[in-house]
Amino acid sequence: MTSIESKRVQYRKYLERAGVIDALSKALIKLYEEQNKPEDAIRFVRKFMCESCPDDAQYDLMKNDLDEAKTTIARLEQELERLRGQIKKSPEEYQELTMAGYKSLIDDEEYVSSLLRKYLTPELLEEYMLVTTPSPVDAYLYDCAVSGFEHHDAPVGIYAADAECYDVFTKLFDPIIREYHGQEENDSDVLQKDVDWGNVDEIENLDAERKYILSTRIRLSRNIEGLPFFPKLTEKQLIEVEDKIRAATETMDGELIGTYLTMGDIDTETQQEMVKRNVLFARGEGYLQTAGCYRFWPTGRGVYHNPAETFMIWSNEEDHVRVISAAQCGDLGDVYQRLVTGIQELEKNLTFIRHPSYGNLTACPTNLGTTLRASVHIRLPLLSKDEERLKAMSEELSLSIHGTGGEHTPIEDGVMDISNKRRMGFTEFELVKSLQDGIVALINAEEELEIAGQEG
Repeated sequence: MTSIESKRVQYRKYLERAGVIDALSKALIKLYEEQNKPEDAIRFVRKFMCESCPDDAQYDLMKNDLDEAKTTIARLEQELERLRGQIKKSPEEYQELTMAGYKSLIDDEEYVSSLLRKYLTPELLEEYMLVTTPSPVDAYLYDCAVSGFEHHDAPVGIYAADAECYDVFTKLFDPIIREYHGQEENDSDVLQKDVDWGNVDEIENLDAERKYILSTRIRLSRNIEGLPFFPKLTEKQLIEVEDKIRAATETMDGELIGTYLTMGDIDTETQQEMVKRNVLFARGEGYLQTAGCYRFWPTGRGVYHNPAETFMIWSNEEDHVRVISAAQCGDLGDVYQRLVTGIQELEKNLTFIRHPSYGNLTACPTNLGTTLRASVHIRLPLLSKDEERLKAMSEELSLSIHGTGGEHTPIEDGVMDISNKRRMGFTEFELVKSLQDGIVALINAEEELEIAGQEG
C-alpha cells in the first residue's frame, strides 16, 4: 500500500469514528426521499445536518460583524501604538526593563540555547545597558533584545533597531553573526563579498519536462538608507517607506509592469486569497510581534505585483523592502533573471543600506549578507524515503530541506522545500548556482532510484 493509499484508509476510519460518514449518509437518504427535490441540494444537506446553524443571510451578517470588529481592533491597536509612542521611557526605566529581561533569560533552565543568552555576558550587559544609537533613533540594547528576553526559545533572540546597532553594539552582534553564518574561522573584518549577479545565462531551467519541480522562488530583503528598522519605525516613517516603494515601481518596464496595492485598501477575503497564493504577506505572531514588527498594522504595508504574479515587492513586511521573483515551474534561470532586473530597477530610485563588513543590512542578523533565499518545491518520492541519504546530501550540498509548510514541518508525499542554507560570505550568483547544482544532483539521485526500481 502506498503512503497516499494508507492516508486515505486512515482518513476514512477517522471519519467513521467521528460519525461524519453516518451523518452524511442520513442527510443524503433524506434528500433522496424528498418528493420535491430542492434546487440547492447543498443547502438542504447543510440545514438537515445542523438545524441550529445560521442560514446564508445570517452567515453574511455575522461575517460582516466580524470584519467590522477586526477593523475596530486594528484601529484601536493603532491608537494604542500612538499613545505608547508619546510615552518616553527614562534611562532608569530602560535599565530596569533590561535587567529584568536579562534575569528572566538567564534564570530559565529549560531554554538555554539562544545566541543572545550565549553572548550577552554580564560584562557586556553592564557596558551596553544605557548606550544608545545616535539621535533621532536613540535605540537602546533593550529595543534590540526585548523579543529574546521574552521568548527564551528563540534561536537568535535579537534584532537590530537601526543600521547603527551593528556598530554600537558590535561586541554582541558580531559574534552572533559569525556563529550563525559559519564565519567563526574568518579572521577578516569583511564577511560579505561585493554584489555580483554573475552571468545569468548560466542559470537554467532545471526541470523542462515538469516532472519534479512544482515551483521556484527567489527573494531578497533591503532597507532604505536614512530610516530605522521596524523596531523603531514611526507611523509616519512606515508611510514614507511605502510612498518611496510605490514611486520607485512607477518606472518598471516589460514583464515587471504591475500595480501597487495598499493593504488597508484590500478587503479581508481578498487579502486571505492573496496570502494563499503567496502574493501578499500576513501578520505574524511570536518573536517578530514582540520585537515590534507589526506596530500600526496595516499602515505602510502593501504589495506591488505584475499581472502574472511572478514578480512582487512587499512593503514593510519585516524589512522595508522584500523583492520576490517566482514561477510555477523549475525555470530557475527565468526567475533569477527577473529578480536581477527588478532589484536593479529599484536601485535606480532607492538607496539601500549596506555595511562594509556584513553586506546588505536587515533587522534580523540571520538574513545579513546577500539576504538571498532561493528555493524550489520539488517532488522526490523515492529519495525522500531514505532520510539519512537525503540529510547527508543536503549537508554536502549546503542545502536546507524541510516540508512545504515552513521550517520544522515534515516532508509529505515526497514533496519538500529546498533552499540555499547560506546567506553570507558568497555572492548572489554563487548562491543561486549552488542551489542549481544541488537540485540537479538530487534529481539525478531520484532518477537513479527510479531506474533501479524498474530493473528490480
